[in-house]
Amino acid sequence: MRSMFQVNKSLINIFTFSLTLLLFSNLSFAQKNKKTKAIDEAHIEYTMTAEGGMAAAMSGTTMELFFTPSHAKVLANMMNGLMKMDVRVDNSNRKGIMLLDLMGQKKVIEMGEVDLQKSKAKNQKPTEVVYTKKYKKIAGYKCQEARVTLDGMDEPAIVYLTDKITPSNVGDVSMMQFTGLKGFPLSWKIEQQGMVINMEAVAVYLDKLDESVFDMNIPEGYEKMKIEDLQGMGGSFGM
Repeated sequence: MRSMFQVNKSLINIFTFSLTLLLFSNLSFAQKNKKTKAIDEAHIEYTMTAEGGMAAAMSGTTMELFFTPSHAKVLANMMNGLMKMDVRVDNSNRKGIMLLDLMGQKKVIEMGEVDLQKSKAKNQKPTEVVYTKKYKKIAGYKCQEARVTLDGMDEPAIVYLTDKITPSNVGDVSMMQFTGLKGFPLSWKIEQQGMVINMEAVAVYLDKLDESVFDMNIPEGYEKMKIEDLQGMGGSFGM
């Protein structure tokens, strides 16, 4: 198990960036913006295409994002089901859980307010954002292109943002806050070490979400582990 993650450390770091883009906005939806009628409850489905080196193994990855004004959830299914992740955050009570299924080995990481604050601080890295005049429609929403430069990335990420889904409380505690973007990412392209990853939303559902989606109880069969243990396996999955 350890060797597999060591080999795929760079690939996991790229996937981490994808999760960061998703969650920076989502966990900041504590209130509706009074000036803009923002979407503050939704279920968004993303699919990934990837090529080059180890990235090919990630092609076909799916992600689902669920959010309400007080809760967030991200489901990720990678490598044809060999790796699964379920991250849930209760922003009102400042806690979260990360459920991992790593080739059948089920692990859970519990996160309290201190953990969320540390993750928030860690992910607020200096960025450069350049907005272009390119637009395209994604999952029914008009999106503007932005080129986002992050420390440690070879090339800027090409991100497409919609202003119809707008974070209103960016300063709130969050697990993976990424600041500097005017809008919500529905698509992004990342090039790193010869690998190219494209993630794009395929559907946005605005139906009211059932509370059970954000159940904070740990399912049976999961063994507790610490964030540090996961980092030692070659990648932090966004933590």
